[in-house]
Amino acid sequence: MAADLDTPPGWLPLDAHPVGAVIARYATRSFVANDPFGDRLRVRYFHRAFAPDAASRATAEQPAALVARVWFGPRAEGPPGHAHGGSMAAVLDEAMGLAVWLAHRPAVAAHLETDFRKPIPLGSTITVETAVGPAEGSGKARATSRLVGDDGTVYAEGNALFVLLAARHGFAGGGA
Repeated sequence: MAADLDTPPGWLPLDAHPVGAVIARYATRSFVANDPFGDRLRVRYFHRAFAPDAASRATAEQPAALVARVWFGPRAEGPPGHAHGGSMAAVLDEAMGLAVWLAHRPAVAAHLETDFRKPIPLGSTITVETAVGPAEGSGKARATSRLVGDDGTVYAEGNALFVLLAARHGFAGGGA
């Protein structure tokens, strides 16, 4: 079972973005995305500008969108032959959190919801799409995400409320 995590057209490696480079270092230590050769999950993060021109540079007004390719391997099994819901939720949570970091600054989830639409067959490579709302005056931000197959099948959707962290919390980076 080979995982196709190649760079899709118009997507840039996460570490090519100034803030993304900081986030990419955190992702290498993540329990979700830190094993690029493992047999549970393989995750590769990318960014793209909201503008139609993929070469456009992201700005604070139009931050980059975080996207990913995820392979669900045999050790991510829940129901026979399919990915465990916890693995799906963990991928959505991490992607939304990293997207908020990319758009605003370091944050942690305060509330997370996951809606499972269809089981993911093991061995599948799925796209993660994220969207982040503006920072709220209360030091919070909202994000959404979804797991989408190459054929357009939506397997799961997530939405979350994140608390933006101050520099005193010891996290570097964040903010487009």
